[in-house]
Amino acid sequence: MLEKMMENHKILIAIPIILALLSLVLIGVNGLEQGVDLKGGSQAELQLLGSVTPTELEQTLDAKLNTNNIKVTNNGNNKVTVELENNVNSSTFTSAINGKANVISYNEIGPVLSEEAMGQIYVAMIFAFLFMAVTVFIVFREPVPSVAIILAALCDILIALGGMSLFKIPLSIASVGALLMLIGYSVDTDILLTTRLLKRREGTVESRAKNAMYTGLTMSFAAIAAMGILYIVTKLIMPEATTLSNISAVLVIGLIGDILSTWLMNLGILKTYIDWRQSKKQDKYNISPSATKSDSSKTSEEESDETSDKKSKLSFKDKLKRKTEVEDDEVMSKIEEELEKIDNMEETPKPSNKSKNKKSGKKVNKRKAKKQKGKGGK
Repeated sequence: MLEKMMENHKILIAIPIILALLSLVLIGVNGLEQGVDLKGGSQAELQLLGSVTPTELEQTLDAKLNTNNIKVTNNGNNKVTVELENNVNSSTFTSAINGKANVISYNEIGPVLSEEAMGQIYVAMIFAFLFMAVTVFIVFREPVPSVAIILAALCDILIALGGMSLFKIPLSIASVGALLMLIGYSVDTDILLTTRLLKRREGTVESRAKNAMYTGLTMSFAAIAAMGILYIVTKLIMPEATTLSNISAVLVIGLIGDILSTWLMNLGILKTYIDWRQSKKQDKYNISPSATKSDSSKTSEEESDETSDKKSKLSFKDKLKRKTEVEDDEVMSKIEEELEKIDNMEETPKPSNKSKNKKSGKKVNKRKAKKQKGKGGK
């Protein structure tokens, strides 16, 4: 799979960019819902009385209050949170819910506070990208990897905002915190990939990318699993914890986008940059890939020839040794046969001459001793 990705890396760069552009279109068409803490309005926490349901309370408020976009969220244990788009006086609101619920807390957020909060959010996002760009450029000292990391983080943010627009997740101070966390996750995986490909030298580019992918995907899937569990728990067991559910939902969407932007777009940009840098070095030193391949093939052929020559020389020496040993054995056996014949001829004694027999016996013993010595030396 990775080999196919590396072969088609230029085409894969376009996938996260297309998703980011579609997210922009989705935000332009559907808009981005804002929470009360950003757009202003009224927010109240109520305790329902008797058998009143959140739907009945919403219908009652809609009929008695002259306001738009009344949102009632069930928090469990007969508690609800009511959000009103317009500022409503607390006494008016209390009279509207008379006999339906008791007010636990009531807050009014004016337009001045909401504009100040949005300004702080814009400043926080700008400074986050600015410091990230400076840090990445200081670490790598190369513009292309730095721009690739910033572009990947920007695609993550846009994909997360598109998911918020699609699933009607409001843009609040909590969800903005999730977006800032997402920048950290994105930079983490992108720097991991860039460090493995550009700073390390062992192995090929594909092997280094494969090792980085194993580590990065393990981190991303672990974070997605943790945030997914948090979202399920808050929706089923703790429905009043809307802040946690919004944060977990934004992070899950953004982390899925981070997988695409890091391992498709950023990996493709870095692979293209590494290939361009290698071709530039080859042009500088007038080295062609075919020449390097031929040189390596020549050296391997020369090494194989040398080893074959050594083997042939060794085999010739062994054959020569074996041949001389065989010839020596044959000569020695012939000499022994001739000596035995001579001994047999001299062993025919005459009875009258005892002294001759003794002398011949001594000669035979000497010859036998010589034979034994010869055999022992051999």
